[in-house]
Amino acid sequence: MKQYIYRNKEYLFLALSCSLIAAVFAVRVQFLKGDVLDQALSRNIGTSASKGVLLGVCIVLELGFYYLYDLMKGKFIVASIKEVRKDFFHSLVKRSYPKFLETSQGEYAAKYTNEMEMVETQYFTIIPMLGEILIKILLVGSSIFILDYRIALITMFLITTPLYIPKLVEKHLQRSQMEYVQAFERHLKSFTDWLKGFELIKNFSSEKKILELFDASNDLAMAKNLRKKQIGYSSRTLTAILSYFSHYIILICAAYLVIQGKFTAGSFFVSIGLIDQLSYPIISLSYFIQELIAVRPVNDSIMNLVRSPADEKREKGVILEDVGRITFADVGFSYEDKPILEGITMTFEKNNRYLLRGLSGSGKTTSMNLLLHYHDVDEGGISLDGHPVEEVENLNELIAIMRQDAMFFNDTLRNNLTMYQELPDDKLITILRDVGLEKFAHKEKLNHIIEEDGTNLSGGEKRRLALARVLLRQAPILILDEPLANLDEENAASIEDLILSIEDRLVITISHQFSSSKLTRFKRMYSFNL
Repeated sequence: MKQYIYRNKEYLFLALSCSLIAAVFAVRVQFLKGDVLDQALSRNIGTSASKGVLLGVCIVLELGFYYLYDLMKGKFIVASIKEVRKDFFHSLVKRSYPKFLETSQGEYAAKYTNEMEMVETQYFTIIPMLGEILIKILLVGSSIFILDYRIALITMFLITTPLYIPKLVEKHLQRSQMEYVQAFERHLKSFTDWLKGFELIKNFSSEKKILELFDASNDLAMAKNLRKKQIGYSSRTLTAILSYFSHYIILICAAYLVIQGKFTAGSFFVSIGLIDQLSYPIISLSYFIQELIAVRPVNDSIMNLVRSPADEKREKGVILEDVGRITFADVGFSYEDKPILEGITMTFEKNNRYLLRGLSGSGKTTSMNLLLHYHDVDEGGISLDGHPVEEVENLNELIAIMRQDAMFFNDTLRNNLTMYQELPDDKLITILRDVGLEKFAHKEKLNHIIEEDGTNLSGGEKRRLALARVLLRQAPILILDEPLANLDEENAASIEDLILSIEDRLVITISHQFSSSKLTRFKRMYSFNL
């Protein structure tokens, strides 16, 4: 996280500068209070009044510079956490798809919400405040030395004892913090799963069991949260006890100096004011050290994810402009020691259509995921024009895939079709007509908002829009994964005709329900058996 502090060092420098000036005025205020009291006790009304006016001016300046400090501190905090969020999301987008799937969406969401909030409040918020406190300790401590070295020595010895507490509970703080983070990640993962499966829950009347599972997960996460807070509370209470005890001893020493005639009433008043200003920062310093210790594992967790794209870079080097032939040579693949594919040999050639058939779970989709290099094969090899897929650098540019469950963003029809690429509206309108979506094939309709996951579209419209999207990519290879699933007979027949009308592409269709009368229009069919 230090890199983000460095990037926003200007805001931090301005904040600490304002804090320094405010602290100078704060110390000056304490001395002026003593002067006003001494002058008043001496019945020197004129001097007392002038000191009082100066005291008012210093108070106004102190408050003004503290406001500027808060302003710069806020800019530093917001700028820093904004860059962490930016780098976090950029690192996710740069990940390969298999690498992305290694972590659940719930865990990503937990890191982006709960853990980011911890980083903001327990790290970036504390950094400038830590600087502010250190400045105040140095200034106030020096001022106490100017006032009386004996009080200063006693103060420095006694008032710093609370600083040892965070070190004593360091391991407990870090462990309790991580236990809470892990419990909350599991809770949020379950929460997102239940939201996605809301219809299923209602349809099977599983509300009671889901509520029980939620309560158990929530109770566990909050119990870990309470445990984390209790350790912090205990540590802070012990720190406060030590601090107030130290304050009490110093107060007695200062009173003794007054009795001995070595302190005026004003000096006593100043010393108590300065010690008050010093004791709170010391207590706060102890608390801030605890927070920095506790948040360290969370910082490491986020930064490990931010840095991970660089770790997965590999030397590839081969860039293909087009693909004439795809070859599966005796491919074998297992998942978690369960054989999925054995001895698969297939050939696909440019500008031809192919059909992969077989029962669900027979490995059709898996074979295409291997072509996309989402996994490494166990046996054999897959190549594009003789180049192994793992060596092809622009693999994603060569292959466009339409999944069974088409994904749509809560955005305009235009952006869902183009995926934020710059394409002319005329081209979009033409492709919408080609796929039989004349109702959307108008310029004004391109601004129509598609709801999340396309909930305001029919099943047939989703399939057609998904097909239009992959056709717009102009990739030489199209993979259509179960494009007929869950469609009525009329829509299925229409989609079949659209697929068979695609020219100048290598089209691989995965389907177990294509009409028998149209099978001859495929160059070849490959059957997968369980």
